[in-house]
Amino acid sequence: GDVYKRQCQTCPVSDDDIVTLRLSSKSSFLDLPRAGLASLFRIHRIDPGGMADLAASVQQAATEILADEDEIEIDYQVTNEDVHVVLRSRGRTTRISAPRG
Repeated sequence: GDVYKRQCQTCPVSDDDIVTLRLSSKSSFLDLPRAGLASLFRIHRIDPGGMADLAASVQQAATEILADEDEIEIDYQVTNEDVHVVLRSRGRTTRISAPRG
């Protein structure tokens, strides 16, 4: 617990670090796109209050894609300057970004 937190606070952010979430439209966890983003905010010590628009946009895009597709793949990437989210399905790709603030 505490050792991990101390180490994680000093870990450098790498532009190559990407977290991927795959979600089926049949899943009962349709709020996971927003929850995944909230977890990354906590890990990277980003104030979630300044990211409300990003979180809402990610959730809305995921909901719209899952209405038409069977599954979605979401890549989350946090850099020193920005938060990037790429939502992909077979027929569509949506990119959403915001400065870390």
